[in-house]
Amino acid sequence: MRPRWILLVLALLLPLPLLGTTRTAGAAPAPARASTGSAHVAWEVRSGDRMLDLAVSSPSTGAPVKWVRLLLPRNWSKDATRTWPVLWLLHGGGGNHKDWTENTHVEELTAGRDVIVVMPETSACSGYSDWWNHGKGGAPAWETYLLDEVRPLLEKGYRAGTTRAIAGLSMGGLGALKFTAAHPGVFRAAAAYSGAVNPLFKSPDGGFDGPDAVKLGGVACVTDWKRLWGEPGYPFDTDDPTDLRQQRLWQRNSPLHQSAALAGTPLYLSYGDGTDSGTGWKWGDPPPSTTRCVDPPTHGTEPVERVIHGMNQQLRTRLAELHIPATVCAHKGVHTWPYWERELVASFPMLMAALGISSPSGV
Repeated sequence: MRPRWILLVLALLLPLPLLGTTRTAGAAPAPARASTGSAHVAWEVRSGDRMLDLAVSSPSTGAPVKWVRLLLPRNWSKDATRTWPVLWLLHGGGGNHKDWTENTHVEELTAGRDVIVVMPETSACSGYSDWWNHGKGGAPAWETYLLDEVRPLLEKGYRAGTTRAIAGLSMGGLGALKFTAAHPGVFRAAAAYSGAVNPLFKSPDGGFDGPDAVKLGGVACVTDWKRLWGEPGYPFDTDDPTDLRQQRLWQRNSPLHQSAALAGTPLYLSYGDGTDSGTGWKWGDPPPSTTRCVDPPTHGTEPVERVIHGMNQQLRTRLAELHIPATVCAHKGVHTWPYWERELVASFPMLMAALGISSPSGV
């Protein structure tokens, strides 16, 4: 049965973008001023009225440059005397910095809001983590890059403030929650849409496991999957309960295992059950109704969201045990953009409230 699951997920993963970086189309690149240590903005590209793409060079990424897309407030200026609150949006496996603007109406959603939206590019299988690299460490170090390099770059040269919220989908949902847990106080709210919130998930019925996703991510990146966090040990790939290998690294990067550190942060979790019944909502409709959150007791057949369903059921149970409140919407749905856009819109008031941003006039 497992080879069939792997083939299904490979079919989903392999058409996605790999590790290569290409220059964003748009206006001619402009020189940039900001730098943080060895990381610096190599050039800028204006891609729209409010859209600015930054090519960031850093040894931490193992690539010549990685892109960071910014959506800027209407009155933004590098020379402004004020700063703006920041919303980070993280892409999923195989995605990049353009995903949110190309697949959702985030530009329209944030129009008229005094917020800078940060959409960084990592890699197809980054895990939003500093890679183990068989015990040697070094590049890629995505957590270091984003939080210790990109964040200060934006605060130094692009008027980003220190009031922040974060959200992400799939692998980006893992990143959003694990960053929030690992760096208390850095983000004032966090949202995960179909988040891969427990990489150590063990399917109860022989389906897709959490480590299977990491292995397939290695295929998407054309690299050894063990470079990320090593091997998970028992009960994966070994029958010996004492053989835990590098499982402590998996736990360190797991929102489920680090969930106690999420206390005090407003949280939003949404996930489907692997049944594609349509979103019942589209951009321009009134805000999504809570009636969509039907809390399906079991999963459907779509392989990615069914494992996401299992992971998130575990996380919500653990949060309840720890008496950590969270807004949860478990709905019918699969692992695709229409559902994630709907949930971005549904969680947007919570994210803006955490940033202290009111609705634009007339909305």
